[in-house]
Amino acid sequence: MTAILWRQGVARRKWHFGTADKRGNRTNACNAANDPNFIINIPVSDIFYDPPIPAIGYAGPLALPIGALYNANVSIDLYEVQQAVLMKQEK
Repeated sequence: MTAILWRQGVARRKWHFGTADKRGNRTNACNAANDPNFIINIPVSDIFYDPPIPAIGYAGPLALPIGALYNANVSIDLYEVQQAVLMKQEK
């Protein structure tokens, strides 16, 4: 399996994970959960944050915690993805 992450202005990242390599039967290094080499961190601001353009002088009733949006990440553990795919294949 291969995961590729594209983000605007950032070099493309690519991970090879799964139980077998395409070129043979070797297992790869993605063999345990929480391995930092196989965790994808995507900033929440890259996914969800699209700030509205308010009218001049408008102060809305609720202010978004901008710092919280920019500092939060969505983490995807590729080992968990691998195991979910393998469990589906066994059925």
